[in-house]
Amino acid sequence: MATPSPTTPHDCDSGLDWLGLSARQGYQFGLLPLVIWLEARNQPYEAMVAVGWVVRNRVESPKWWGWDFPSVILEHYSGTYQFSSFDEDDPNSEKFPKGHEPAWAECLRAAAAVFTRSVQDPTGAATHYHDHTIRPPGWTKGMTKTAEIGAFSFYK
Repeated sequence: MATPSPTTPHDCDSGLDWLGLSARQGYQFGLLPLVIWLEARNQPYEAMVAVGWVVRNRVESPKWWGWDFPSVILEHYSGTYQFSSFDEDDPNSEKFPKGHEPAWAECLRAAAAVFTRSVQDPTGAATHYHDHTIRPPGWTKGMTKTAEIGAFSFYK
């Protein structure tokens, strides 16, 4: 795969041609920039990359949470999505990126970097994260905190 190169919203105008993905790869890639945008669009680029790596780490360690990018992103557990921004009661679930929005271009760039492995995992192999402005959820018990990036705490 080609190394991703978009750096501005204009670079993303032609769709994902800049990535040179096959149809199968495009299917795998498709939801990754959206989950990054929904979860981290107001965060620095490194946090966007970190969210992408949590998805990738789950893909690479298949368990109840799925075995590929679409299944990891869309898997339900106990009536909720793994990424809360997809839950009906989350205000983010009603939002969709606008094509020339700078944050969308950054999320595409972060997703491409994670998907093609052109950037290292800054999370220490984390499979979970939460916004560190909230009390740590119950699932953090027994997990190891691996990083704090942007507004997120990461765990494995």
